[in-house]
Amino acid sequence: MEDEKQMFIEGVRKAGSSPLLVNILANRIKQLDRGAAPLLDSHQGLSGADIALREFIEGKIGFRSRPSAE
Repeated sequence: MEDEKQMFIEGVRKAGSSPLLVNILANRIKQLDRGAAPLLDSHQGLSGADIALREFIEGKIGFRSRPSAE
């Protein structure tokens, strides 16, 4: 449990905010649920959420920010 908490904190740090991290992970979990292949070498026994979080932390998935409408 503590390990997952630390991973989430690391993910928030990389994303910049927890709402952004949740959106990134939700999109990746949908992809995994629809049959996308995990990008991790070892993913046996991990949930879709754990796979998505690890992929993000390891830099295997990311996000593009939109230019601000100024």
